[in-house]
Order: sequence, then C-alpha cells, then structure tokens
Amino acid sequence: MDFTALIAVVLAQLWYLLPLLLLVTIAKSPWFKGMIGEWLINVSIQLFLDKQEYQLLNNVTLPLEQGTTQIDHVIVSRFGVFVIETKNMKGWIFGDPRHKRWTQQLFRRRHGFQNPLHQNYLHVMTLKSLLGLADHQLHSIVYFIGDCTFKTPMPDNVMRRGLVSHIKRKTTPVLTPAEVSHIVETIQQERLAANWQIHKQHVAQLKARHATPHSKPMTAKTVPVNLAAYDPVEISQTLGDHTPACPKCGSHMVLRTATRGENKGNQFWGCSGYPRCRQIQPLLPSKHNEKHLHSL
Repeated sequence: MDFTALIAVVLAQLWYLLPLLLLVTIAKSPWFKGMIGEWLINVSIQLFLDKQEYQLLNNVTLPLEQGTTQIDHVIVSRFGVFVIETKNMKGWIFGDPRHKRWTQQLFRRRHGFQNPLHQNYLHVMTLKSLLGLADHQLHSIVYFIGDCTFKTPMPDNVMRRGLVSHIKRKTTPVLTPAEVSHIVETIQQERLAANWQIHKQHVAQLKARHATPHSKPMTAKTVPVNLAAYDPVEISQTLGDHTPACPKCGSHMVLRTATRGENKGNQFWGCSGYPRCRQIQPLLPSKHNEKHLHSL
C-alpha cells in the first residue's frame, strides 16, 4: 500500500484542521489570555470613563538610572494620577501587603512572585519624581486578570473586578485641568517608544536585575521569605532577594515552618537539599540585612 498517497488524501480532506488546532493552541496560551485581559481593561476604561475627564496612557516605559520601568496603564484626571499594575495569573493567590513575596498556588505547586504593590510602588515613585507630585495626587492600583482567587484578605486597591468603580470613587479634585494637560504632555515626552525592541530590552533588564541562583518553583513545604519584621516598603526593597546559603553544602536555604515539637509554628531556615542535607539554622537577620536596617 502506498502510504504516501494515503497521507496526501487525508491531508487534502482535513487540511482545515491544522489552522484550527493552531488557533485553539494560541487561544489557550497565557500570552493570548493576557492580551485579551488587557484589551478588556482598555475597552472598559474607554467605555465607562469620560474621555474628557480621564486620559489613558498604556504601556508607559520610563528610563531609570538602573534601566527602565514599565507601567501597564496610567490614567490622568483632576482626581489624581492612577497607576495601574496588571497581573495575568490563575490559581490561588496568597499575599500580604507587608511581605516582599506573594505566592501563587496551582494544584499542589507553589510559585513565589514579587509583591505587586511593591512593584507598583516603584512606578508611583518614578512618576512622583518625574512630575513633582505629592502622595495624595497618586493612586496605586493592582488589578488581577485571569482565573484566580484571593485566598488572603487584600487591601482595597488590589482587585479582580470593579476597576472603573474604584476609580470613580475618587471624587476630590487634586489637580487643575492645566496640571492634567501638563502631566500628560510630560509623560508623552519622557516615555520611550512603545515598540518590541524597547519591550525586549526592558524584559532583559528585569531578568538581570532579579536573577537569583534559586529560581526553582516552591513545593508545598516551602513558603515565601517573610520580612514582616521589617514592615516598610523601603526596607524590603533595600534588602533585595537575599537569602542565606547552607553552611554545610552551599545550597540556598528556604524558609520553613515547624509542624511538630516544642517549636511548632515557628519558622526556620532549612536547606533546599533536604533530605540529602538536613542542615537548619535559626530565623535571624543576617549581618548583611542588619547593616542595611541600621542605615535606614
């Protein structure tokens, strides 16, 4: 039997399935879902916020001394400058505004990610410095798109829905129409070109800035580093992603919680090589961290 001829006949009859499968694959990808989520945000803002009152700027990339910072959305109005950070995530989301790292759980696997409030804090401070604004003239918002559920209480400015209504609740004018026009003009002049090359450079800088030798996903037995003892945002940003190395084997340590014994409920550093390496050490600030804390 000539299988080549048979395959040719099948392909001739079912050729339309290939582009269909490609479209289905793209539609299910996180990239496409994120793009749709961003599009829905833009449509909601443009439909339900008065364009004469609220001016929307998307994908604002601004230069910094250490590289660039990219702001998903900036809305400028008489009621302030709304700085919006969007997160396209699914699963369960655990987070505390005071902690440097939050957690995403998908089934039995956990992944740590940067506290988006801290991430947006950099955006807000960048605009504050650029525009010469006061704190009450800037509003930070973190908006989650995607099929996710908050499993811990979140502040009012972290949300999965109700973005437009949240913005409309700000009804006290803090900027004049002339100041609004000047702010929009300044951002437009200072922002970098919104093209693929700039975005690629920004992503590369982020990876270099936040690269760590222990970027493996967390398991159910590991939890994010808890810096609650050093509450202020400035402290958590100064400390960086410092975690101790195992004094026995050199692997990175992870923060664990004792589940039994007299120390039940207490946290400690445990070697990530467990059970091969069972080295532990108390949860105490390192000399590196103490030095930074005393200097603040």
